[in-house]
Parts: sequence; C-alpha cells; structure tokens
Amino acid sequence: MENEYTLYLDESKSVDNIFVIGGFACHISKEEEIERKLQKLKEKVWKNSKTRAEKVFHATDYVRKYPRAFLELIEIVREVKGVIFATVIKLDELTELFGTGYSKSNKISFALVEDPFNIALEKIIENYTHFLYYKKGFGKTIYESRSVEDEKWMTSPDYMLKKDYLRVISNNKGIVYVNDAALKFCNTNFSVKRKKEDVAGLQIADNIAYVIARSMSHSLKQIADIDKIFDDIFDLAYNGNFDRIKKDLRHFYGIRILPEMFRTIPMERKGGEQIKYYNHMIKQLEERVKNLMKVDKDYNT
Repeated sequence: MENEYTLYLDESKSVDNIFVIGGFACHISKEEEIERKLQKLKEKVWKNSKTRAEKVFHATDYVRKYPRAFLELIEIVREVKGVIFATVIKLDELTELFGTGYSKSNKISFALVEDPFNIALEKIIENYTHFLYYKKGFGKTIYESRSVEDEKWMTSPDYMLKKDYLRVISNNKGIVYVNDAALKFCNTNFSVKRKKEDVAGLQIADNIAYVIARSMSHSLKQIADIDKIFDDIFDLAYNGNFDRIKKDLRHFYGIRILPEMFRTIPMERKGGEQIKYYNHMIKQLEERVKNLMKVDKDYNT
C-alpha cells in the first residue's frame, strides 16, 4: 500500500519507577533498509563475535562497551525518515495523585486508576492515529512480546495486550481527542513479535524506550551522554503535523510525560490564583521556547 506505515513499540522501566512505552514509525518500504543498517551496526559493535548476525541488539549488551551505538541507532531512524512516539509514566507521581485503588476489605476489588501500561499505550495510539490521518495513510503496529515461552495464551501478557489494543480501537477506550471512526480507519493491524524473531525495528524501539526511561531518571550519565542521546530522540518526535519553527508540540504529540504539568501547581493556591499561576508558567515557557527558536534560527542562518 502506497501510504502504509509501521509503528514499532517496546517498553522499559527504570529503577526509580519511570515507565515508558516508546518506538518509531516509518513507511513500510523502509523495512529492508532498517534491517541492513542495523546489521552493519551489529558488525561494528560485535566485530569479534561469530554470532553477531544472530544477536538481538539490546542496550544492556553493549552500553558499556560502545555507548555511541545509541546515537547511531537514532541516526538510522533519521535516515529512514522515522518519527518517534513515546509515553512516559511517572509511577510514583501517579500513585501520589490517584492512589493504587481500593482494597478488597472494602468489598471493592477494582482499582481506581487505570493500568499505567494501558494509559501509555492509549496515548501513543491516539497520536499515531493523528499522524496517519495527516499522512492520508494507514498503519500497523508491532509490539515486542511480553510473554514467556510456553505460557498459556489466554492468560498471557500478549493476549491481554492484544485485547487492550482492540478495546482501544473498537470502543475508543482511553482516547480523548480522536474519534472512533478515525481510529478504525487508520489502524489496520496489530501484531506481537518475540525477540528471537530478530525484528530490526523492534530492536531500535527497545533502545528508544530504554534511553527515554533512563534520561528521565538521570541514570547512565557515567557511561554515556544521556542528555545528548535524548536530545537526538526528541528531535525526531512527532510534532502533530505543525511547522516546528512556528509551534513546537513534540511534548504533546511525540513524547508525552504523565502526570502532566498541573502537578507542579502549589496546592496552597486556590481557585483563580491557581489559574493565574498556571497562565504565568505557560507564559514563561512560551518566552523560553521563543528565545530558543530565535537562537536556533540565527545558528542555522
């Protein structure tokens, strides 16, 4: 199909409870190019290994030996004109704001707040649909398997993953801004692949999620320039079909961080004072963005 895209997704969690689902989308015609470029990177990283072609490219396998591989992976995404999508969930803040749910002693067994995994997936599906709509295209999603070998299908994480995905598409579950007709029309297929299937796009998605989670927790600083790597990732984040020079919305459409900014408003401020304080913060941020855009423009000219 002329306008068909693939979204590759994986997840990661840092030691300080930062959970991320992340990856990238690109045109289906780029699949072989991604495979070829990743193969070359594997040969560079594992030049002395006879099994390098079969090895799955996971961050923990090379991060200390060749941390520059992160940047080279992001360069692959750039070269295939990939667009990055991610949702970051700050689990401790989510618990602080909403709690973990009601206990069974209160005769209510369901949780108050949605599963963070579902929240993250829903936001990505919504933004991916937005991307597909403005590309006048269709898209499939490939997610790395969450199940273990020989696990019963009906009780496996992969079964629940597919079930949750279909619930989003069929019932508009968790989608705030995009209607169900667009969801059904733009999203064509969802599949789960195991690591041993050696899908190049999923291996890159794995590293994207890994870096974002650790950049939020400021880890890996002793090993790699994590801020530089994150900047490269953020540079490719989806901007909602807007001209980034005029309106930078990558934090909304590309890499979404939840719970959102209302969390920073001091709790002692009441009513109208909260709104004034919030608007003041927005104005300050807009001025900073405007100044950064001016610096960037001056630098490029």
